[in-house]
Amino acid sequence: MIDIIGFWCIALALMGATIMYFVQWWRGRKLGKLFASIGSLVLFILVLLVTVPDTYDRIHSRYKTETGMCYVIDNGAKARDIDVYLNGVPHETRNRPDIPFGPGIEYECTITLTQELKTLVDYELRSEDGDVLFSTY
Repeated sequence: MIDIIGFWCIALALMGATIMYFVQWWRGRKLGKLFASIGSLVLFILVLLVTVPDTYDRIHSRYKTETGMCYVIDNGAKARDIDVYLNGVPHETRNRPDIPFGPGIEYECTITLTQELKTLVDYELRSEDGDVLFSTY
């Protein structure tokens, strides 16, 4: 969720930069300001292409759930340092399980994803007996 808020802040800053550069170009007719305005507009559109579908899915609770065998690894990144591999597809998260995990340890998983961008929302790890070992729900 913090990622979406961050992307919306970046989008608003880029929109402000676009307007600022356009106004400066309008007053001075300097070609550099026009190119800066066009560049920030392109970046604004790219950020919106990532942010809007994920926000729409979360607002309207458009989630999809997948289950199967999975394993959890630490990928070493600072921002999203945990990968949950379900059917060989990695899904990044910040939620570190408080149970032993690694490539050789498999669990029965239930993960919740947004429909459009397949962003991991929540996940649950179960033992072979069906006991919940870790959950972010």
